[in-house]
Amino acid sequence: MKPIIEVSQLCKNFKHFTAVNNLNFTVYKGDVFGFLGENGAGKSTTIRMLLTLIEPTSGNINLFGENLQKNRKEILNKVGAVIEKPDLYKYLSAFDNLNLFAKMSRLKLSKNVLLEQLDLVGLADRWDSKVKTFSQGMKQRLGIAVALVHNPELIVLDEPTNGLDPQGIADIRNLILKLSHERGKTILVSSHLLSEIEIIANRMLIMHKGKKIVEGDVNSLLDPSKTIVKIETANNQNAFELLSNSIWSEDLKIIDEQILLKIAKKDVPNLNKFLIQHSVDVYLIQPLHSLENYFLNLTKSTAHVESFTN
Repeated sequence: MKPIIEVSQLCKNFKHFTAVNNLNFTVYKGDVFGFLGENGAGKSTTIRMLLTLIEPTSGNINLFGENLQKNRKEILNKVGAVIEKPDLYKYLSAFDNLNLFAKMSRLKLSKNVLLEQLDLVGLADRWDSKVKTFSQGMKQRLGIAVALVHNPELIVLDEPTNGLDPQGIADIRNLILKLSHERGKTILVSSHLLSEIEIIANRMLIMHKGKKIVEGDVNSLLDPSKTIVKIETANNQNAFELLSNSIWSEDLKIIDEQILLKIAKKDVPNLNKFLIQHSVDVYLIQPLHSLENYFLNLTKSTAHVESFTN
């Protein structure tokens, strides 16, 4: 798979506050990459560095195999983005907004091409309506049309469903899937709505307080043949060290001495037996059935985050 985004050891400090801490991740061509985290996790700061809106304190960003700092203009010509709420001219029509932004990008696009773009985002029937009459969801879709006006290879969407009603969320979800499946776009979408990421993303990263907690394939993380269990024992630190030298070491994680393990359901009894045979008093082996439960358990405790291997 061809890497589109490669981030390595990325850091961003604001005086005494570290917003992004030694972040590493890769987005491949054709991915819908879910960038997950609570407010303040560092998602928007990372995205702003990807778009050169702010400079990293340290680390490296490659887009399309080229260094972003050295080839900024060439690279950003291949990128479309919507950061927070799109900046639109509310007294102009949807068509006039799109036409204006096309001209600002030095593009000469015919009326038919612009109307096709509006049709792609579901606004063909409102092409001549003023933006001030649009719902927030319609404004978001027009913002995405603006981001697509120069036919970018990579689309970056920062919390695109923020503040939308259920229908607006569904519209954005369907548009992202359409852009991926029908147009072959690579999409990075940040969100705190985990249920939406489960539906649209094929790969994801969970971030908390500036650090990556987990990165991997969504289907693998939510493999129905496996479950993620929380383990509580009389001494979780000793149990973790024991499991670190077992057949389950690869999918093992500990946060503040709370153990999380991805395991085949059929192996849960063997796990329990293994711990007991090694004189570990087991208090709890609790399955976590969804990405949301997984995320909440990963992020409810913030100290001593160990790396999670996928």
